[in-house]
Amino acid sequence: MIAILVSDPEKSRVMVREADTNGIETRVFHCDDRFSLRVMMDLRRLIHQRGIEIVHSHGYKSNFYALGATGKRVPLVATNHNWLKYHWRLVAYSLLDKWLIRYFDRIVAVSDLIRKEMIEAGIPESKITVIDNGVDVGEISRQVRQSSPGEIPPAGDITKTVGTIGSLKEEKGIRFLLEAAFRVIPNARRVKFVIVGDGPLREELEHLVASRGAGGDIVFTGYQSDVYKLLATFDLFVLPSVKEGLPMVLLEAMAAGIPVIATRVGAVPRVIADGVNGLLVSPGNSDQLQIAIEGLLTNPSLASSIAACGCATVQENFSSESMFSKYYTTYQDLTGRG
Repeated sequence: MIAILVSDPEKSRVMVREADTNGIETRVFHCDDRFSLRVMMDLRRLIHQRGIEIVHSHGYKSNFYALGATGKRVPLVATNHNWLKYHWRLVAYSLLDKWLIRYFDRIVAVSDLIRKEMIEAGIPESKITVIDNGVDVGEISRQVRQSSPGEIPPAGDITKTVGTIGSLKEEKGIRFLLEAAFRVIPNARRVKFVIVGDGPLREELEHLVASRGAGGDIVFTGYQSDVYKLLATFDLFVLPSVKEGLPMVLLEAMAAGIPVIATRVGAVPRVIADGVNGLLVSPGNSDQLQIAIEGLLTNPSLASSIAACGCATVQENFSSESMFSKYYTTYQDLTGRG
């Protein structure tokens, strides 16, 4: 069973649909930034009534409710994707989470850097294991092939689309991609940039684009539920983050056969060999982003080679099957079933 905590029920629609397709029951709990005793009690009843044997949570909010709803009566697993600290509120949340997950039975880090950070925070090393994120390469390839190009139609004589997908927050580094785009566009008039996602910086970033007169060349789509249809429209994917763990969207883009450019952050350099299955640039460096984007746009053979190698890398090392096997072993260990 999947319990989904969301402030906007609309954002759970894709997960609910996918779970339903695979015969997995879901329950959606409306939960904003304020603590809800009702949600915690509803979760507690659900866990008790269904005889749940393991609770696995993702993120500080889910960790808080998982611990409160179970009272440690069932084994607890938490996955730490990252501790974000670009805002005072997130600093407070990360401090809370560092305290909360000490009481979990197993903590999964999605990268060695996150594991190191947790150990430095005083979390027992014996509780921590590293499990890479994984994606279903076959399913992504199938959906991308079935998606008709043109979900975001090119304007005029635009023939290439450079895209990114992520929350519009400081750590995602979107402003550095925009600065690169402002310099790429005059040199390559047939290129369009698509920014997919929503977040606290959206209005500021849209104003920046408008002030530079690039509104016709840079599109903000807002939150989109069907990522694979969007990936089908990209000729190039860019991950400009200044902080990451192991981003799923990067693996999804590579699995979709799209050449990628990413920053050297988190576990990204462990996935990408520069110049082989992607291009790596320094975080916060718009000059390097510009050079890398123009390099792949003007060298289709290199772009094609990088795309093919990227897809193979994900298939061999970051598949959902590999991730599932490691999580399943963790669950077996906690239930003592071997």
